[in-house]
Amino acid sequence: MFDRLWPPIVLVALASSWGIIPVIVREVGLSSGQLAASRIWLATIFQFLLLTAWGGVRIPDTSRRSIVISGLLLPLHWFTFFEAIQTTRVLVALVLVFVAAPAMSIAATRVLGEPLAVVTGLAVVGGFIGAAVAVDPSNGATAEGVMWALASGGLLAAMLLNVKPGAADLGALRFGAWQGLVSSLVTLPWAVTAIPDMDGDLPLVLFLGIGLTGISGLIYLGAMYRVPVSMLSSTMYVEPMAAVVAAWLILDEDPGSRGWLGIALVVIFGVMVGWSNERAARIPGELGAGV
Repeated sequence: MFDRLWPPIVLVALASSWGIIPVIVREVGLSSGQLAASRIWLATIFQFLLLTAWGGVRIPDTSRRSIVISGLLLPLHWFTFFEAIQTTRVLVALVLVFVAAPAMSIAATRVLGEPLAVVTGLAVVGGFIGAAVAVDPSNGATAEGVMWALASGGLLAAMLLNVKPGAADLGALRFGAWQGLVSSLVTLPWAVTAIPDMDGDLPLVLFLGIGLTGISGLIYLGAMYRVPVSMLSSTMYVEPMAAVVAAWLILDEDPGSRGWLGIALVVIFGVMVGWSNERAARIPGELGAGV
C-alpha cells in the first residue's frame, strides 16, 4: 500500500510548491529565454555536482534518444510557459498549459502501452473540463497568451512521455543531469546574456533554478515513473490550482466565482483518478488472494 501511495503524495506536494513559479516569473526582470536558460543551467550544474559526488558521471549506454528529445523539448516548454505567464493572466496560462494532462493519458495508451480505465479516462477529461471552466475569456485572456499556453502544454505532454521511460531506465539523477546538459547547450546564448541582467533578481533566480528545479526536479523524476500516466496527469492539475491561489494572494489576480468553480471540479476529478488507479491496482491482488 505505502509503495503505491508515496509517489502520488510526493507529486502533489511538488506541484503545490511549483505554484509559486508564475509569481517569480512576474517579479524577475529577465526575458523568458534568459529565465529558462538560467533555470536550466543552475539545475544542471547542481545535478552534475551530485552525480560527480556519487561517482556516476559516465555517458549513458541506454535511453540516449529520450535524453536528447526531452533535453530539446524542455527549454522550448519553459520558454513558451514563461511567455504565456507574461502575456495573459496566471489562471488562463496555467490551466491551458495543463491541457497536456488528458493528452498524456490518451497518448500513453499507444506510446507506452499503459491501460486507461474508463473511469480514469472520464475523470481526467473531467479535470480538464474543470480547468477550462476556470478560464474566463472576458477577464484578462489574450490570444497571444492562449497560443503560448497551448504550445507549452503540447510540448510538456511530448516531453514527459519521453522522460518517463528514461527516468525509469537510468534513475532520476542520471537522467535529469544528462537531459539538463542537452538543454544547457541549446540555451547557452541566453544564459550568457542573463548574467549581467540579473541585478537584484539573483536570489529569486537561484531559488527557481536550484530549489524549484534542481532539487525538486530530482524528486519529481524519482516519483513520476512509478505511477501510471493517468495518475501523473491528475497530479499535474494541482500546480495550476496552487498558482491561481498564489497569484490571488500575491499578485491580486482574483479568479472569480467561475475560477473557483473550475478549481473545485479539478480537485474532485483528481481525487477520482487517484481512487480509480488505486482500485485497479488492488483488484488483481484481491482476486489472487481469493477475496
